[in-house]
Amino acid sequence: MTNEAEQEDQVGATGAVLHAAALSEREVEALAPERIVVLPVMETEDGPRFVLAMWPDWPHPTMLSLAPPVGDDTLEAGAADLVRARLHLDATGPARMSESRIPVRMSSPRVGAQTTGWLRSVLQPVSGEPEVDLLLAGFEVMSLDEALAALSTEVERMAFRAAAELG
Repeated sequence: MTNEAEQEDQVGATGAVLHAAALSEREVEALAPERIVVLPVMETEDGPRFVLAMWPDWPHPTMLSLAPPVGDDTLEAGAADLVRARLHLDATGPARMSESRIPVRMSSPRVGAQTTGWLRSVLQPVSGEPEVDLLLAGFEVMSLDEALAALSTEVERMAFRAAAELG
């Protein structure tokens, strides 16, 4: 059985259409879209506490996400900027990315169609008092067990666990 991503044409860096049949499985996988989910963590006397965002149109807490860095951007700068902008928290250490990736359905920025893409988890140590920006409805600061119980999908729990294991 072939991977659906292999059946779709991909656009290369030169703008030429690359036909899936001409690509290796590794090349097709490298062209798949990717999102990074960021898990801010605060160290407390009671152990790590994870900060999850609340969106106005979604009743469950969730992790923040960002696109992979491009050009001269770095993961550390992107994750630090995200938690500072959305939650007014300061990064206190380097962002750590899990080695594992989670396959998920997502839109491909190259071709616009739904395809299989990847989620990568990042743990970002933070400090400060969380305060939301205008786009968020709130936040929750939770222990590991509380957060796992509050997340609404198994994919989110998998991504959360992958990030939490980096601490």
